[in-house]
Amino acid sequence: MKIISTTLASVCLLSLTACDTLQNWNSSYLSGGDYLSNDDGMVIDCYGDLIGTNPNTVSAAERFWQANNLPKGTANFVCKDSKAYLPNKVTDCRGNLIAKQPGGITQFKLNNDFPRYEDGEMVRYTMFNCQGSNVIPVDYTNK
Repeated sequence: MKIISTTLASVCLLSLTACDTLQNWNSSYLSGGDYLSNDDGMVIDCYGDLIGTNPNTVSAAERFWQANNLPKGTANFVCKDSKAYLPNKVTDCRGNLIAKQPGGITQFKLNNDFPRYEDGEMVRYTMFNCQGSNVIPVDYTNK
Protein backbone atom coordinates (compact mmCIF):
# COMPACT_ATOMS: atom_id res chain seq x y z
CA MET A 1 0.00 0.00 0.00
CA LYS A 2 2.89 2.34 0.78
CA ILE A 3 4.29 1.81 -2.75
CA ILE A 4 0.94 2.71 -4.32
CA SER A 5 0.64 5.85 -2.16
CA THR A 6 4.17 6.92 -3.03
CA THR A 7 3.57 6.28 -6.72
CA LEU A 8 0.30 8.22 -6.70
CA ALA A 9 1.91 11.11 -4.81
CA SER A 10 4.80 11.17 -7.30
CA VAL A 11 2.48 11.16 -10.29
CA CYS A 12 0.37 13.96 -8.80
CA LEU A 13 3.45 16.00 -7.97
CA LEU A 14 4.94 15.53 -11.45
CA SER A 15 1.61 16.43 -13.05
CA LEU A 16 1.36 19.64 -11.08
CA THR A 17 4.95 20.55 -11.88
CA ALA A 18 4.44 19.83 -15.58
CA CYS A 19 1.23 21.86 -15.67
CA ASP A 20 2.90 24.77 -13.91
CA THR A 21 5.86 24.63 -16.30
CA LEU A 22 3.59 24.49 -19.34
CA GLN A 23 1.48 27.32 -17.97
CA ASN A 24 4.54 29.53 -17.48
CA TRP A 25 6.02 28.55 -20.84
CA ASN A 26 2.79 29.28 -22.69
CA SER A 27 1.30 32.10 -20.62
CA SER A 28 2.36 34.95 -22.91
CA TYR A 29 1.03 33.09 -25.94
CA LEU A 30 -2.29 32.34 -24.27
CA SER A 31 -2.73 35.83 -22.87
CA GLY A 32 -1.77 37.52 -26.12
CA GLY A 33 1.57 38.66 -24.72
CA ASP A 34 2.85 42.20 -24.64
CA TYR A 35 3.10 44.08 -27.89
CA LEU A 36 4.71 47.27 -29.06
CA SER A 37 2.14 50.04 -29.40
CA ASN A 38 1.85 53.69 -30.32
CA ASP A 39 -0.97 56.27 -30.36
CA ASP A 40 -2.71 54.29 -33.12
CA GLY A 41 -2.67 50.95 -31.29
CA MET A 42 -0.54 47.83 -31.62
CA VAL A 43 2.35 48.04 -34.06
CA ILE A 44 2.97 45.55 -36.86
CA ASP A 45 6.30 44.84 -38.52
CA CYS A 46 7.03 44.99 -42.24
CA TYR A 47 5.55 41.52 -42.71
CA GLY A 48 2.19 42.23 -41.07
CA ASP A 49 2.95 40.59 -37.71
CA LEU A 50 2.47 42.20 -34.31
CA ILE A 51 5.78 43.14 -32.70
CA GLY A 52 6.06 41.40 -29.34
CA THR A 53 7.93 42.73 -26.34
CA ASN A 54 9.34 40.80 -23.41
CA PRO A 55 11.41 42.49 -20.71
CA ASN A 56 13.00 39.18 -19.64
CA THR A 57 14.44 38.10 -23.00
CA VAL A 58 15.53 39.53 -26.32
CA SER A 59 12.12 40.35 -27.72
CA ALA A 60 10.83 40.54 -31.27
CA ALA A 61 10.86 44.32 -30.82
CA GLU A 62 14.57 44.28 -29.92
CA ARG A 63 15.37 42.11 -32.94
CA PHE A 64 13.22 44.33 -35.18
CA TRP A 65 15.01 47.52 -34.05
CA GLN A 66 18.44 45.92 -34.48
CA ALA A 67 17.67 44.42 -37.89
CA ASN A 68 16.38 47.76 -39.19
CA ASN A 69 18.95 50.04 -37.52
CA LEU A 70 16.20 51.85 -35.61
CA PRO A 71 16.58 53.50 -32.21
CA LYS A 72 15.33 51.31 -29.37
CA GLY A 73 11.71 52.15 -28.62
CA THR A 74 10.78 53.21 -32.16
CA ALA A 75 7.08 52.53 -32.78
CA ASN A 76 6.55 54.89 -35.73
CA PHE A 77 8.25 53.86 -38.94
CA VAL A 78 7.65 53.35 -42.65
CA CYS A 79 8.20 50.00 -44.36
CA LYS A 80 9.66 50.12 -47.84
CA ASP A 81 10.56 46.87 -49.58
CA SER A 82 10.20 44.99 -46.24
CA LYS A 83 12.70 47.21 -44.41
CA ALA A 84 11.71 49.76 -41.75
CA TYR A 85 12.83 53.39 -41.85
CA LEU A 86 12.24 56.40 -39.66
CA PRO A 87 9.53 58.52 -41.31
CA ASN A 88 11.95 61.39 -41.94
CA LYS A 89 14.54 59.06 -43.56
CA VAL A 90 12.45 57.05 -46.05
CA THR A 91 12.58 57.77 -49.76
CA ASP A 92 9.97 57.17 -52.43
CA CYS A 93 10.69 54.82 -55.33
CA ARG A 94 12.63 57.58 -57.12
CA GLY A 95 14.99 58.24 -54.21
CA ASN A 96 13.33 61.45 -52.97
CA LEU A 97 12.79 61.93 -49.23
CA ILE A 98 9.06 61.64 -48.63
CA ALA A 99 9.17 63.95 -45.59
CA LYS A 100 10.44 66.81 -47.77
CA GLN A 101 7.64 66.45 -50.31
CA PRO A 102 4.56 68.69 -49.96
CA GLY A 103 2.18 67.03 -47.49
CA GLY A 104 4.78 64.50 -46.33
CA ILE A 105 3.73 60.91 -45.58
CA THR A 106 0.00 61.70 -45.52
CA GLN A 107 0.00 63.18 -49.02
CA PHE A 108 2.31 60.40 -50.25
CA LYS A 109 -0.27 57.84 -49.09
CA LEU A 110 -3.10 59.72 -50.76
CA ASN A 111 -1.17 60.16 -54.02
CA ASN A 112 -0.36 56.45 -54.17
CA ASP A 113 -3.78 54.99 -53.29
CA PHE A 114 -2.86 53.42 -49.98
CA PRO A 115 -5.65 51.26 -48.53
CA ARG A 116 -8.36 52.80 -46.35
CA TYR A 117 -10.55 51.33 -43.66
CA GLU A 118 -14.24 50.91 -44.40
CA ASP A 119 -15.09 54.15 -42.61
CA GLY A 120 -12.76 56.04 -44.98
CA GLU A 121 -9.92 56.39 -42.49
CA MET A 122 -6.46 55.95 -43.99
CA VAL A 123 -4.54 52.84 -42.90
CA ARG A 124 -2.32 53.99 -40.04
CA TYR A 125 0.80 52.11 -41.05
CA THR A 126 2.77 52.88 -44.17
CA MET A 127 4.16 49.92 -46.11
CA PHE A 128 5.06 49.83 -49.75
CA ASN A 129 7.21 48.10 -52.29
CA CYS A 130 8.84 49.57 -55.35
CA GLN A 131 8.51 48.21 -58.85
CA GLY A 132 10.90 50.42 -60.72
CA SER A 133 9.72 53.93 -59.87
CA ASN A 134 6.15 52.78 -59.08
CA VAL A 135 4.84 52.65 -55.52
CA ILE A 136 2.90 49.47 -54.65
CA PRO A 137 1.10 49.84 -51.29
CA VAL A 138 1.04 46.78 -49.02
CA ASP A 139 -2.20 45.98 -47.20
CA TYR A 140 -2.03 43.55 -44.27
CA THR A 141 -5.51 44.34 -42.93
CA ASN A 142 -6.88 41.00 -44.17
CA LYS A 143 -3.94 38.87 -43.06
